[in-house]
Amino acid sequence: MQSSKTFLTFLWVMATLTVFSQNLTPTYSNVDYVGNGNTKQMLDLYIPAGVTTPTGLIIHIHGGAFMMGSKGVAEQPSFVTFYNNGYICADINYRLSGDTLWPAQIHDCKAAVRFLKTHAEEYHIDTCKIGVIGESAGGNLAAMLGTTGGRADLEGLHLGSVHASSRVQAVVDLFGPVNFLTMDAEALALGFVINTNSANSPESRLMGAPVQTIPELVTRANPTTYISVDDAAFFVSAGDVDHNIPYTQGQNFAASLVSVIGSPRASFELMAGQGHGGDFWHNTAQDAKYLNFYNTYLDGTCYPVGIHGELNNTKGLNIYPMPVGDSFTVELPADMAFDLQIIDNAGRVVFKKMNLKGREVIDCNLFVSGFYFVRASASNLVLTDRFVKQ
Repeated sequence: MQSSKTFLTFLWVMATLTVFSQNLTPTYSNVDYVGNGNTKQMLDLYIPAGVTTPTGLIIHIHGGAFMMGSKGVAEQPSFVTFYNNGYICADINYRLSGDTLWPAQIHDCKAAVRFLKTHAEEYHIDTCKIGVIGESAGGNLAAMLGTTGGRADLEGLHLGSVHASSRVQAVVDLFGPVNFLTMDAEALALGFVINTNSANSPESRLMGAPVQTIPELVTRANPTTYISVDDAAFFVSAGDVDHNIPYTQGQNFAASLVSVIGSPRASFELMAGQGHGGDFWHNTAQDAKYLNFYNTYLDGTCYPVGIHGELNNTKGLNIYPMPVGDSFTVELPADMAFDLQIIDNAGRVVFKKMNLKGREVIDCNLFVSGFYFVRASASNLVLTDRFVKQ
């Protein structure tokens, strides 16, 4: 990312952005969202006073070139406005490139989302109102969450909770890298030089080899690869004098999103005279834009339509084993008859059985890999859950 001097200057600026008018105290600190005791897999949760009913959640993912950074007080300017406007906020850690290689970073972010959904009742989270915000490297990971909600191969189900999805509804991506393979060429086209292709670049360190030598793997770290009609809403923004990440990265990504999910559901804003990081990105005017975006798109609609709350009503419905292979067992209360539907990630009913009581073994050899919803309905009860088919 340009020169080491520029990169270190940027990190120093970001690290010193701790002076703001309000310091928040987490409601829950160092929550282990995986269960391994690794501090890199912990989060802080901020629940506004008086919240007792299901409430929207904003998850913040810090930047630092995938190499450094942490949750904490220095990151609070990124979400304090949302907290002050009634949103629950989660500030997460994830393993860095010095700890382990990609895709561990997106696995961790997804595990954090699944954990928060699984504990939605305890924390008063509305699982159909989940937004994400990230800057720089955090922007890339936020974007990945927004476009890979149905990708079982990126879920990392060896970590933490497995009974929820990692799907989110709205993403703010601030100057995040997108396509590591074209960053150098895009920078050159804008009149400056960076060294993403070098073996020592943050992106190459993240991926485990010079990015141009492993194009197929690098393509998997590009959120554009996974764009589909069911993606989260996106607000993407960058500065036109950003000499760390070419602003065309976000611009091209947003254009690809618009071509599939439409405008204004996806949008890009280029900020004149702004670079990579700095307090501008969370001043009053900018935060007001992000807040308006979340208020618009965190409208309580889950996907597929009709499967609401995800894990809010699973008591009495058991699915095993997890993840699912060639078959799985569904267990329901034996004292009433249920109509069972299995719905794929595109909202299509792929299996149906009427008047089911108790236990049923279901052959799913013909199911493709991915996420599926299970809906069991009786006369006065609806149970929902989901599973992943390997």
